[in-house]
Amino acid sequence: MARHFGFCFGVERAVHMAREAAGRGPLASLGPLIHNRRVVAELEAAGVRWVSALDDVEGTVIFRTHGVGPSLYEEARRRGLEVLDATCPFVRRAREEALRLAEQGYRVLVVGDPSHPEIQALVEWLQGRATVVRGPEEIGGLPAAGRVGLVAQTTLPAGILESVASALRERGAEVRVANTICTATAQRQQAAREVAAQSDLVLVVGDPGSANTRRLLEIAREAGCATHLVQGADEIDAGWLREVDTVGIVAGASTPEWAIKEVVAKVQELGGEDRKDLEGVSEQAAGLEATLLTEREPATPVASLGQEEEVPEATEEPGAPEVEAEDVTAQGEASVTDAAAEAPVEGEAADAAAEAPGEGETAVVEDEAVLLEESLALLQPGDLVQGRVMEVTPEGVLVDVGYKSEGIIPLGELARRRFNSPEEIVRPGDEITVYVLSVDNQEQVLKLSKKRADEILAWDGLKQARDEGRVLEAEVIQEVKGGLVVDVGLRGFVPASQIERGYVQDLSKYVGKKLRLKVIELERSKGRCILSQRVVLEEERRRKREQTWATIAEGQILTGTVKSLTDFGAFIDVGGVDGLLHVSEMSWGRVNHPSEVLQVGQEVNVMVLRLDREKGKISLGLKQTMSDPWQSVQERYPVGSVVTGRVTRLAPFGAFVELEPGVEGLVHLSELSSDRVSRADEVLNVGEEVKVKVLRVRSHDRRIGLSLRQVLQDQERAEIKRFLSSGNTAPLSTAVSEVLNNKESH
Repeated sequence: MARHFGFCFGVERAVHMAREAAGRGPLASLGPLIHNRRVVAELEAAGVRWVSALDDVEGTVIFRTHGVGPSLYEEARRRGLEVLDATCPFVRRAREEALRLAEQGYRVLVVGDPSHPEIQALVEWLQGRATVVRGPEEIGGLPAAGRVGLVAQTTLPAGILESVASALRERGAEVRVANTICTATAQRQQAAREVAAQSDLVLVVGDPGSANTRRLLEIAREAGCATHLVQGADEIDAGWLREVDTVGIVAGASTPEWAIKEVVAKVQELGGEDRKDLEGVSEQAAGLEATLLTEREPATPVASLGQEEEVPEATEEPGAPEVEAEDVTAQGEASVTDAAAEAPVEGEAADAAAEAPGEGETAVVEDEAVLLEESLALLQPGDLVQGRVMEVTPEGVLVDVGYKSEGIIPLGELARRRFNSPEEIVRPGDEITVYVLSVDNQEQVLKLSKKRADEILAWDGLKQARDEGRVLEAEVIQEVKGGLVVDVGLRGFVPASQIERGYVQDLSKYVGKKLRLKVIELERSKGRCILSQRVVLEEERRRKREQTWATIAEGQILTGTVKSLTDFGAFIDVGGVDGLLHVSEMSWGRVNHPSEVLQVGQEVNVMVLRLDREKGKISLGLKQTMSDPWQSVQERYPVGSVVTGRVTRLAPFGAFVELEPGVEGLVHLSELSSDRVSRADEVLNVGEEVKVKVLRVRSHDRRIGLSLRQVLQDQERAEIKRFLSSGNTAPLSTAVSEVLNNKESH
């Protein structure tokens, strides 16, 4: 398996947006949402149809990951349509970089495919201020010198961009390169090279209409090994795998994980590895999500924090969507930094007090105003002091800090988060730490701030928590673009990609709830605090997995949760490890599809059947946790008894009849009828209910012999006996009785 595969952040974001919006009303995608026909068909079944023009849209339109030009935003607004913008953040960043270069006077050169929708949209945004080239071979007709700004298509191989830049510099141009290539694309391409170098055969999973998938195909073929492009498991030819030891599997950024799993399962099936757990695929995907934050968020310092870079005002076009440049981590921090800058160096106040030794020790001061003034002089703006809340008023909070005058905390300096009443924050008698805002000796007023003291203490606490790797608990106070704002004594930011282990579409549901977080980035000088709950969940899952692997054994019965269903079985999470429950192990009876027995999210008890610790695979059984119907089958179906069953299947040698779930018996051809029968379907049909006689029971072999012919013969004899006993004595009756007796004895 390639180290990187499957949906990138932009594609996953777009698909989730579409699925979430599909249930709220009519939704149309302007063009296929992504370059994968199977996913597009799946979305269409969910209510997301794709159209080629806005004329066909009613209600809401979703703009796909490649982005669109400003004219379509304007047209959608004119038609009164609601717009969901699923433009990939990397694509949006390429557009903003190109606009910025054009505004700064550079001649913009876009390197990419002129027919690709991403490039067509970018050219429209630049309104004639850009030239598109495919590679260095197309720059011959361009001006030889001048200032050139290079912008790349997000899926462009990095080598092409570098060669274009080198060719321009050789011609005397001043070149500025904005590297807008998507990291996910580059990583998948490098992973494809690594896999191809180690494999005899490479399967590229994806849609042939996807440019990045076709590029993976080219890379694998360049390595010199046999390579095939497949959209799913049904396209794999068993002949490809003959005399092949190692099969490499790679997938583009528009390929869903379920398609990759099916391909892996098919390869294992054709390779003779029956009922193997595909946990490796899920774990690789989870590892990719945990380690590639840059893939989940655009790889620029601002965008990686869930913020949008400002597009220069001169580049904004009519009809363009509004972009809010909201700094979600640093609002209001400047005032704290400025106030801290005015504060004396730590220890100055104490040193200043020490420089006036003993003068007040012998002096008799009778004027309380003088004492008050001297006590206030000991406090300096920027000091942190301990105090006790004396009174809470509508104007503020009075705090005794141990001096002659009580200080006041204005309501605006009480807390960062919003509150309806100051009693929600403090109550009389509370011991708190406060920050000295100002000391007015003449007015004898001491102004304090709890909010700023909390922030200063919070920075120290967050640094210690980061260094120790400690888990914090914080309340979500606001949903913003790109993530959540949490209260950690200051304004902390949790990017959307760091909230859960998977993608989260609806952020609003977290407001008011508490998250368990770890500090992943802390810059006090910039007022930046980035936290992650995902890291906590990943670590817990890893510990849980390690504990599971340390204690798990074959024959154990565990409680698990159904994670997903496939045609061949179900994946069950047992203690942080995904095990495979094959469809044949779900019931003692016949199961056509796992959905007949299980649902996603259902908790079930399963038995561990097989373990492969080297490969990290677990095979599970569900029916083993239920009583085996064959254990007491002889008591329920004694020889000679007549029972009713249902025909489940026909074979050349007879018919199988199900007596109860998990118990089937065979009616041999010779026991179907008194007449000669060459095929079972001459007498029975699948699904038909029939009465059969039990001829023999071999529970240890799980076999029961049945007869339809003898039931029919018994019915005939019973009818004849009833006729004879009715009183009609004829000469023939004696002969008939002899025949019956002979048959019974025979």
